[in-house]
Amino acid sequence: MSVDWAGWPVLHVHAVDLPQGEARALVVRVLEEALERDEPFGAAVEMPWGAPAERGGDEAVQQVRAVRSLRPRLAERCRGLVFVLPVGEQERHAKVLRSGDQVWGCPTMAADTSEAARDWLRSRLEEDVV
Repeated sequence: MSVDWAGWPVLHVHAVDLPQGEARALVVRVLEEALERDEPFGAAVEMPWGAPAERGGDEAVQQVRAVRSLRPRLAERCRGLVFVLPVGEQERHAKVLRSGDQVWGCPTMAADTSEAARDWLRSRLEEDVV
């Protein structure tokens, strides 16, 4: 697990080695930290998609509540979230990926490489400069 802030305002969350619940909690914490900077940003996120999703439980409910509470600020500051995963996994999780804007409050997409994710995020952030 790692979070790379060096490319700010594009950050990279690598959580593929964590259990689903821990990975989701990490993403929420990182997004909270990014929002504290009070400037536009984008995030490339690598999650453990191949593992079966954990369902229910207090932890999952708290994470959903956290995302809901972040949504208005994400809509204002986050220029995009890119979930980095192989094409086969993108197809398998297409429904979840398509609902990303409603869930997170900012544009979401999937990319098969970190480089493609960062390129898309940089292009979204350049729109602020124009």
